[in-house]
Amino acid sequence: MSEFDKIIGYEPIKKELLKICDMVHNREVYENLGAKIPHGFLIYGASGLGKTMMAQCLITEIGLNAYNIGHSDGTDKIIDTFKKAKENAPAIVFLDEVDKLADNQYVAIQSGFDTIQDADVVILATANDIGKLPDYLTCPGRFDQKIEVYKPSESDINELIKHYLKGKKISDDVNSEDIAKMASYSSCAEIERILNEAAISAAFSRHDCISMYDITNAVLKIHYNVSDNSTETSEEALRKIALHEAGHLVVCEVLCPDSIGVASLIPRGRETTGGFISRCKELDRRAYYILVSLAGKAAVELYYSETCASGCHSDIYQAIKDIRTAVSESGTCGLGMIDVATVRFPDISENMNSRTEAVVHAELERYMFKVRDILLKNRTFLEKAAELLLEKKILLYSDIKTLRESVDIVGVEV
Repeated sequence: MSEFDKIIGYEPIKKELLKICDMVHNREVYENLGAKIPHGFLIYGASGLGKTMMAQCLITEIGLNAYNIGHSDGTDKIIDTFKKAKENAPAIVFLDEVDKLADNQYVAIQSGFDTIQDADVVILATANDIGKLPDYLTCPGRFDQKIEVYKPSESDINELIKHYLKGKKISDDVNSEDIAKMASYSSCAEIERILNEAAISAAFSRHDCISMYDITNAVLKIHYNVSDNSTETSEEALRKIALHEAGHLVVCEVLCPDSIGVASLIPRGRETTGGFISRCKELDRRAYYILVSLAGKAAVELYYSETCASGCHSDIYQAIKDIRTAVSESGTCGLGMIDVATVRFPDISENMNSRTEAVVHAELERYMFKVRDILLKNRTFLEKAAELLLEKKILLYSDIKTLRESVDIVGVEV
């Protein structure tokens, strides 16, 4: 078994780590082709992505003498560590979270690089923020090869969920695809924390196993900051909220099928009313984002035409922001509407500003007309989505997919 088997997902990164191993163990193969083996390798990316584990797997797989430099090590100890590594070459010097060191420590590390230039010593480091490193450590001859660890891809997330569910007692209703689609997980650590929270919740409730209900609540709590602070809501107010979220859901699914990972009537954060939807993939066009933003307001006003839907300020603001960007930066309404102000002449003329605002408002009305058209042509879908939200409060990816397949979708040209 390879040490790299401990790294779940991240196949491109594992390939880079294997290449480093091969360079260390088969140096002559590379040198015969004129390749110069780098002395410094830097693994960087946001915290919680497993950089330290990847580095430790690499050190173990290479199998050389390893010397660690810690945050509390003084300059004399750092220089002495490089000296010992050179005397016992081939060897590895490991600096975890190198971006947290002090300036005098960086100077000592630069000196250490200079001392091992002609030795068979590899310097391996991890960093959360590569921008905090001094330029003289990231220039050629220092950390020549940099490997970025990104947040998990969809395939990585699926592998991580399967891995962290191993050894846990789970019920038959646990759906890995639903878990993967519910959120854009920022790190491996977040996924592990969510599944552990689900296990804790199930144990506290004295359940025999972890259910999908436990996992869903853990995702809502940790990723979306959903709490139990919602206030008592009247039946009519709750129906308006359901219509609002169903409007977003329907327009999103009509324009881009399989794009909603979760829809909720439970509010996020400090909000006491309202709900939210979360996409599991990006939409294809800016126009789609504008239509989805306006869909909540449009859906409520289809059924409550005597009132102006409330609670839509942030949606309208986002739609206007996207329209203004399209008009003034992309020229969607003609080149004459593009903002040509420069750093030298930053102020937009009053005439230009008036024209822009008039066009933005006209576009806003046009998009609202279009989104009403989409909802009216897919009214059955809208009503079923609202009723299902009222019934279940939370709709997962599989619920939405089943719902979408139960109705006839009418596409609209945008």
